[in-house]
Amino acid sequence: MADLISSLPDEIICYILSFLSSQQVVATSVLSKRWNILWRSVPSLDFNTIDEDFWLHNGQKTVKKFYFSVGSFLVRRGDQPLHRFRLRCYPSMDITESIKTRIQTTLSGSCSVQILDLYIHPKDFFLPSMVFSFKTLVTLKLKFIIVEDMSFVDLPLLKILHLKYVYSLVEIDLSQIISGCPNLEKLKVSDLACEAKGKIIRLSKLVRASIDKLFLPLEIFKEVEVLKLNWIFQPNIYLNFDFNNLVQLQLTVALDWLLVLKMLNHCSKLQSLVICIDKV
Repeated sequence: MADLISSLPDEIICYILSFLSSQQVVATSVLSKRWNILWRSVPSLDFNTIDEDFWLHNGQKTVKKFYFSVGSFLVRRGDQPLHRFRLRCYPSMDITESIKTRIQTTLSGSCSVQILDLYIHPKDFFLPSMVFSFKTLVTLKLKFIIVEDMSFVDLPLLKILHLKYVYSLVEIDLSQIISGCPNLEKLKVSDLACEAKGKIIRLSKLVRASIDKLFLPLEIFKEVEVLKLNWIFQPNIYLNFDFNNLVQLQLTVALDWLLVLKMLNHCSKLQSLVICIDKV
């Protein structure tokens, strides 16, 4: 049988391999002399223990091996550009200062990255502030992480933004973050200690939004199709606009049925409604 894959140019093979985890990509190095170095040109880093069975086998030894693999991967691939950077792992004592430095250095130099997905415990890692000015970034997902500074955000191509348990060395202004993402299509914010002090631009392309507290003016969500709001207490809501495109709505309220009725009166196209009652 003809080896059709090996007949493909390196660029195509690297693109195909970029959809695999980094462990799987490196494993292809045993196939031939050509493949032995080909993996280093794959434009992605993808290490993830959150959804895998790492913890069912060797316990802490596996975590240590995981971080060693991340550090070794970064060293061996050198300065090759990254388009996808996905690193998700539970906290551990086995992440050394050298590996932390290596990860931060790689991130700082990844100005062409398009997808950034990080789930690293705050005690293990600080995210460089320059990440928030990467002009090529399309997807940004941050969970359980400390950012040096989020006071300046310039992400003109960003379409997906997820923030959960994100901390900063300076006060987080959510309005400033949102205003730096004019082409945002999907927004998810939860468990974020922040304020919204400034004026927010109109997010005309926003399609889906999930907010656990109403930090932002409700009007910026008026064009969305799917909306999830966790309102525990939100008295005296005044709506002078309609949700013209809203088809799915999920509300968490504290027995405030008047709030629900106010929302429904402005959702003429609504097809799906979920109401969660918080008895706090």
